[in-house]
Amino acid sequence: MTEGGFDGFPGIARGTVVPNVFFSAVLPNFTAAGDLLAFLWLSRAVQDQRGEVRFVTTAQLWRFDGVAASFEALGGGRAGFDRGIAACIETGAVIALELLGKDGQETALFINNPASRRAVARARGGELQLRPETAVRALPPTAPPGIFRLYEENIGTITPMVGERLLEAVDAYPAEWIEEAFREAAELNRRNWRYIERILQNWAQEGRGNETAGRDTFEEQKQRFLGGPLGHVVRNR
Repeated sequence: MTEGGFDGFPGIARGTVVPNVFFSAVLPNFTAAGDLLAFLWLSRAVQDQRGEVRFVTTAQLWRFDGVAASFEALGGGRAGFDRGIAACIETGAVIALELLGKDGQETALFINNPASRRAVARARGGELQLRPETAVRALPPTAPPGIFRLYEENIGTITPMVGERLLEAVDAYPAEWIEEAFREAAELNRRNWRYIERILQNWAQEGRGNETAGRDTFEEQKQRFLGGPLGHVVRNR
């Protein structure tokens, strides 16, 4: 070992993957060293997990080898750790669920990627149990992706089957399209996912620039979708 205490990285070693988009979309929103430490340690701990569903609880993460020492040295101790986890959730980099069981409650932490979003949707729909004899509850403001919040506010309860379709939409369409499609459906009182999905499909096929939805006045939209100015019925899309 060298005098500095570290001989250098080996040529072949296990690594922790951090997506490049983290540096442009998440890191600029962090305001303290503990925010970055929390994300790095969570990434490390989650990637150590095995299986399809990968998460750790806040208690597990704090006990992870090296976490407490690094926060004591650089991140403001346990208070900095808690603030860092909250910042990761607030930025959307991390999804948090409360696990409610006979032994109390824990907070489960997921890196916000497609596999985690599918697991969270299944857990919230009752299809997947993250821990034996526990129920789950989303922690505000983390009900990521935003499509779940939009669905619950505008349509109703998310079933596992609907959850899968929502996740497919998140991967297929820009977030602003999804929000605008929900808004258009709500204005027209068409509060069902099939109608919203049709709007998105039309925009993808024809281009949103060709859609009058979102640019027409509300009265024009009603005429276009529900009936013409002379009262004749206009066929829905």
